[in-house]
Amino acid sequence: MGTDKRTEFLARSIVNRLEDRGLVEFGDAETVIQVVVRTLDNNFTAAELIEQEARNRLARTHGNREPSETDLMEEMRRIAADRKFVL
Repeated sequence: MGTDKRTEFLARSIVNRLEDRGLVEFGDAETVIQVVVRTLDNNFTAAELIEQEARNRLARTHGNREPSETDLMEEMRRIAADRKFVL
């Protein structure tokens, strides 16, 4: 799996903050970074799938008209709540 460089950078930033607070030992950092990268990738994928489903649902009710950002976010929140996923 080719990890997005931004995701890896974000994961490293998160782990660096955890190290600064003494919650992660330096020797464990690379392992923790890989766990954080995998978790971020999974969460980004889930959020993208929720957005796609929301767009599909709204397309059925709105036809060819593009939904507003507000409508899209509301539908995404409903789907996320059903799946017990926090956006």
